[in-house]
Amino acid sequence: MKKDSKTFHQVAERCTRFSPCGCDNCGCSNSTNSTASEDVSCKSCKHYEPSKVCTLDLYQEIVNNHNL
Repeated sequence: MKKDSKTFHQVAERCTRFSPCGCDNCGCSNSTNSTASEDVSCKSCKHYEPSKVCTLDLYQEIVNNHNL
């Protein structure tokens, strides 16, 4: 599985659950697939966990579905 910055960016651009909120349990519904910001990356998503990449298990599915 690719885990480089380019792939993290490409996956985040395509993820419908990308949430740049960064806060835990704040209750905000900040999920978006907006790519208006250059720092769009899995690493800037609240669902990112270094050991698993995505706590929602979407990373591998997006990589496979989009041939990244």
